[in-house]
Amino acid sequence: MSTRDHVLGIDRRRLLGREVPLPPRGVRWAMSVAAFFTFWWAAVEFGFLGFGRFVGPVDTLIAIYGYLAGEPVAGGNQSIYIHAAYSTFRVVAGVGLAALTAIPLGLLIGLSTKAGTGIEWNNYLYPGLESLRPIPPVAWVPASILLFPIVPVLGFSINTAVLFVVFIGAFFPILVNTVEGVRNLDDEFRRAAQSLGADSGQVFRHVIFPAALPSILTGVSLGIGLGWITVVAAEIIAGNYGLGYITFQAYRLLQTDVIAVGMVVIGVLGYASSAIVQRVADYATPWSDIETS
Repeated sequence: MSTRDHVLGIDRRRLLGREVPLPPRGVRWAMSVAAFFTFWWAAVEFGFLGFGRFVGPVDTLIAIYGYLAGEPVAGGNQSIYIHAAYSTFRVVAGVGLAALTAIPLGLLIGLSTKAGTGIEWNNYLYPGLESLRPIPPVAWVPASILLFPIVPVLGFSINTAVLFVVFIGAFFPILVNTVEGVRNLDDEFRRAAQSLGADSGQVFRHVIFPAALPSILTGVSLGIGLGWITVVAAEIIAGNYGLGYITFQAYRLLQTDVIAVGMVVIGVLGYASSAIVQRVADYATPWSDIETS
């Protein structure tokens, strides 16, 4: 294909054939971000819905540059890197503990419904867990503050109350998706493997777990997103470090630039963590890209 037929990533032959082409992914991403910042600027400039009291994108970028250079944030002595590290650690630890707990439980519950023999764990575990699922993670914050202490580890203070709230927020999406991933498996695949001589362990390793893996990874991705939501809410109430903590402190001090900086940093870290999970999912489930006719 010549350069004349392919300009800016768009195939002119598709255009002449009346098939509407899409610009490259990077261009679409840049357009989306530019549109968001344009709307933000216009809302502040014209005072839309009270945005006149908020900071604009240009001032926010200037503030971000200063805080990235090491300037203390929200009237404290710590830089934005310290607060971001605390929040990231809490999300990674909370979601990691949720995955280590919810995935085995989900597999156990899902397998017990499939097998039809032995102990039906779904009748013993799932009703109790399902009764806790509608409780919002933020509602656990007061109880977690009373129940879970602040533990010093290697000179750092680990707020286990915040970790528990993140754990609860990520646990149920991972659990439900794991259970559904096992339940949605067609029994014909399991019976076909058994007819070829596979034992129960081989059926689980080569049939059940690979089939449930996309749902499991979807649950982990949802758990990551809820982890960032819950960590901010928990840090507002129970934190002494973290992005949620400095955002709320900035609100109390009417520092709108810090509020915007905190929101932008949370969005960037949340996007990056979701992208990492998606990359892992693409690597772990290469068969999901295979098109079937």
